[in-house]
Amino acid sequence: MHNVHEQGFTALDKVGLNGQRDQGLVSTLISRDLSGSDDLCVSWGRILPGQHHLCHHHPDASEFYVVLGGTPIVHLGDTTYRAKPGDAIYIPRGTTHGITNDGKEHVELIVGVSKPADWQFVPDE
Repeated sequence: MHNVHEQGFTALDKVGLNGQRDQGLVSTLISRDLSGSDDLCVSWGRILPGQHHLCHHHPDASEFYVVLGGTPIVHLGDTTYRAKPGDAIYIPRGTTHGITNDGKEHVELIVGVSKPADWQFVPDE
């Protein structure tokens, strides 16, 4: 068992196509290294006001978000959605996606990936 309040967050560390930094925080809760999972990774994500989690895709894994707090703009393929707490977003393998927090509250979300580790992050912006 792992607790987000005990282990804290680390900054996202990816770089976009023009050298821009990915923004947001993550606390991994279930993964191959943490819990021996062989089929998924689950994290708690936090996007601070004004931050943007780069649009990207995973050619080797599907993903989901469950919004716990905040009202982020979710970029999914060619469409954008205004999400709210309680929304669940499924992101099929290979689909471009990202998150923008243009609000005043932290965006809090649970993130799941269909691989326990080592999935590819391919920036699309």
